[in-house]
Amino acid sequence: MLKTYLFPFLLSIGFCVGLGFWDYLSEIKDAPLFFVLVLSSTFFFIAVKQLHSRIFKYIFLALFFVISLYIASGTGFLQGHMSLGIVASMFQSNTNEAFEFLSVVDPKYIVFAIIIFLSLCFYILFFNPTLQGNYRKLILALIFIANGVSVFGVQTALATVKYKQEEAKLLEDNVQDVDWEIQQVNASYDNQVIIIGESVQRDHLSLYGAKDDTTPFLNQMPLDVVDHYIATAPNTVTSLTRTLTLVDQNREPQIAKNVVTLAKQAGYNTMWISNQGFMGKNDTAISKIAIHADHQFFLKSGNYMSSNIDDDKMVEILQAQLKKYAKQKNVIFIHMMGSHPDACERLFKAPRMYANKPETINCYLSSINKLDHFIEQIYKSLKADQRSFTVTYFSDHGMTVDEDSYHVDNEFKDNYQVPFFVLRSDAQAKNHYNKTVSAYDYMHIYADLLGVKSALLDPKKSLKNIEDNQNVTVFDWDDYVPYQSLKGL
Repeated sequence: MLKTYLFPFLLSIGFCVGLGFWDYLSEIKDAPLFFVLVLSSTFFFIAVKQLHSRIFKYIFLALFFVISLYIASGTGFLQGHMSLGIVASMFQSNTNEAFEFLSVVDPKYIVFAIIIFLSLCFYILFFNPTLQGNYRKLILALIFIANGVSVFGVQTALATVKYKQEEAKLLEDNVQDVDWEIQQVNASYDNQVIIIGESVQRDHLSLYGAKDDTTPFLNQMPLDVVDHYIATAPNTVTSLTRTLTLVDQNREPQIAKNVVTLAKQAGYNTMWISNQGFMGKNDTAISKIAIHADHQFFLKSGNYMSSNIDDDKMVEILQAQLKKYAKQKNVIFIHMMGSHPDACERLFKAPRMYANKPETINCYLSSINKLDHFIEQIYKSLKADQRSFTVTYFSDHGMTVDEDSYHVDNEFKDNYQVPFFVLRSDAQAKNHYNKTVSAYDYMHIYADLLGVKSALLDPKKSLKNIEDNQNVTVFDWDDYVPYQSLKGL
């Protein structure tokens, strides 16, 4: 009995782990599913072995060979079970990227795949168990439907359909021709970096007067700082789709008229480097803007929660691109995970620096300190490039931060109060703009920084000349409301 079931049981474990089903073990509620897949796959292998037709056995072995190639790539080991993110990575990779990926595959995954496939061949073709099962047709049909291999196939099919649906959403607002009616371009700087932060409420930056020293680098730098910059909305998607695009008279974002298409029509080489997701409920809307860039680097092909990756990885990409396009005028967008809850998860090797605070707030403040260091790395990379540059930073939205917690909200002013500053390679002193500026006017400010004049944008709304706006309107998820009508903490 043991000889009959032990071999296929071990094979089943190997295939289930290699196909990524191990990630079900990370959640107690999902763990039983892993064991169900292992047991069902065990009987599946036994059923395949008992097929009378040798042709069918070879057909199944051919299928297992293809699956073994997937296992050899290490994708299942590294990313878990088949998902939208994995499928998106496959569709988005060109031939060069595919060969580059294969060239760095860890040999241990290849060895594992070879061993498990050869073991399966031996089991199906040569192994002689002491006991054979005798399945009824209905049970046999269930075995062939419900097993790890079939589940992997279904997941792949569903993820592919979902990818195509999300791809259609990406393209649906971008089919029309875009004309920014550009009248003049005076590109004063060689490299312009726009860092889009995440979940940073400005009152917690020492640059903005916070008691805790969270921004030691920024404190000493010659910046243009907007003292009262107000985000358009209280979460990422609703905010950035209204910040990075031209909003029409009906307050509707014109997705195709965005920061990337403006820069491209002005003759800039454009890049989008993101640690947020590429596809998913909360990511596709921003990707509609990003896909226009000449060069796109998404650390996550799935949604923003598909994996936890250090923002610092984007510095390495920036450095490589600066060298690669050293003779071009570049506009580079960097979209961070920043202080997105849970901030403790965003720290990686960065220390918790505010031990006198509750753990949650300690992590939040430490993530802002990590942001300060991140910008310092960007600054040093641009300085090493020895060309003129600007670095613009703003956060997508703020947060409601209490004594021992923080969360996204739409009722309080804090959720819209974000930092905005510009660091220029030729700046000599810090300059504070003590005025209220709406992120709805960012496109005008951005165009001025690029040296672009467009018939669709107001040249009077440069960072220096834009008027103090005491009647800012924000979108609170349901409607457009006066910022001043919101609650204060």
